[in-house]
Amino acid sequence: MTTLKFKHEDKNYTVKGEWEKDTFTAQAFQGKKEASSMFSIEKTKTKDGELADDDALANAVMDAAKDEVINGEAE
Repeated sequence: MTTLKFKHEDKNYTVKGEWEKDTFTAQAFQGKKEASSMFSIEKTKTKDGELADDDALANAVMDAAKDEVINGEAE
């Protein structure tokens, strides 16, 4: 499991993400309470047959969950 901790408006948040086969999924939490939607991305081959970098994909999904909290878009 991958975690990203951040603070926004004096509240502490943790984004938790993990790979399950070729899909990385992440979601932000404030304590045990969900603070964002669940985001995911699937690793696929590019046109030239290369696989996308795992870290780049994971970081994009983790940042999406964090950005939803910061932008106030989470329900």
